[in-house]
Amino acid sequence: MLQLDTLHKRLTPAHIGLSTWLPNQNYTTTCQVTVKDSSTEGKYQVANKLFRQGDIVLKEEPFIRQLNKNHCKDHCYFCFRSLATKSLAKCRVKTCQWEVIYCDRTCERKGWLAGHAWLCRFPELDVSDMQEVLFGFKGFVTSRCRGQNTLPGLVSNLESNNVIRDMKTMEKINKLASLFYLSEHAIKSLICILSQIRCNSFAIKQAASVAVDSSYVVSRESIHLGQAVYLTAARFNHDCDPIALVIFGSDGNPCQLQVQVTKGSIAKGQNVTISYGPLVTKHTKEERKKKLKEDYFFDCQCNSCLGNSEDSPDSIYKCQICKAGRLYRQQDKCRNCDQKPYWAYFLKTEAKIEMYKQQQDYLKVLQLQENIYHDNVLNIGETCDKLAQTYCVSGQMRLAAKYSKRSLEVTKAIYGKISIESAEEMMKLSTLLFNSMQKAEAIKQINETMITYRLLGLNKSSPEDIEELEDMKNHLIYIVR
Repeated sequence: MLQLDTLHKRLTPAHIGLSTWLPNQNYTTTCQVTVKDSSTEGKYQVANKLFRQGDIVLKEEPFIRQLNKNHCKDHCYFCFRSLATKSLAKCRVKTCQWEVIYCDRTCERKGWLAGHAWLCRFPELDVSDMQEVLFGFKGFVTSRCRGQNTLPGLVSNLESNNVIRDMKTMEKINKLASLFYLSEHAIKSLICILSQIRCNSFAIKQAASVAVDSSYVVSRESIHLGQAVYLTAARFNHDCDPIALVIFGSDGNPCQLQVQVTKGSIAKGQNVTISYGPLVTKHTKEERKKKLKEDYFFDCQCNSCLGNSEDSPDSIYKCQICKAGRLYRQQDKCRNCDQKPYWAYFLKTEAKIEMYKQQQDYLKVLQLQENIYHDNVLNIGETCDKLAQTYCVSGQMRLAAKYSKRSLEVTKAIYGKISIESAEEMMKLSTLLFNSMQKAEAIKQINETMITYRLLGLNKSSPEDIEELEDMKNHLIYIVR
């Protein structure tokens, strides 16, 4: 049997149908950024022209992708679209035992070329604990067919990553190596690719409505469909308070990554930043720095991490003397009134809050939170969201809408009026106002939600939400008197 790492040298693309894998294929549909190389920051993306809020700087298809195993029965194995009941396709090999379903023959062909051709005859690999190594194997095959040993142009941080020291991962790599007769050189490439994936992959997520019954939408949740590596997007620098936002699902394609400017404007040549997960609006400085060090192996030096802003999530407490000063935990004195806080009171109150959370008494939780926290902090927003859900489940739609409004106010204050988080809360509030038949307010909120969706490009990535909003609006206008 031929070793896989030498196979690409001995077979032409025509032999195994790999013409779509050649290096000259352009995966990026829209790219308006340029790579800049720095001795201190490495390679990163800068704008190649002036961008304004709402502009798209990048649209990109994955270099490699992998659907989460728990979605294999209801989503296309290649494109990640939700499966309809018609025009489904299975693997071309009738004896294939893998749990793979495609939305049509085109996706089946692409999925075959993207790695299933190698894996099809080894159904014993189709298990949950092999998914990470299988994703690395797809990256290995795809890279080799482009004449590369590893994912092109991406850092691995191999010296810091623990792939080699992870005995369980190495056992799975050795199992794969024995099945495909991988050489020592190929195994080293696979280890490097796994390290590249760990610090360069993106989680592909999709927003979805969660209904209590056929009429009432309780909340919106983010579904983690899978992961992918994007060669251009992986080179955007991180900032805990980023200029741009990563969105998935543009033009009805769940895997298409889109980078959109969400804050002010970006000058030509300016660094375009995104968040790798941690956000200054949601996580404390310590949480952010720990997460970035553990997952991406760098010490964040963004302005938010270097500064000491009083508007950060650290400073959520309300001075009990002047009621205006913002305090972070164990701060020695209030900068507004110069008085020393009595921290025993705050800690005792937080202990009570945790007790009432366990009892799911969110009204009491909110009351206590309002005693020690400022109005627009994430803790209060999350409690109001819980209350909205609770009242919605019990059919008390007006009360649900009341607390959903408060949750939206907090979300706008933290994330901004034009943000994905605000759009999600606006969608929930629109639904609750509609279900409670508050006609005038519901129509106003629906219009505002649709405008926000269009500004963020969500009308393209989530067209079903726009349809739902339009249906609610038409119902209120033409039916409700």
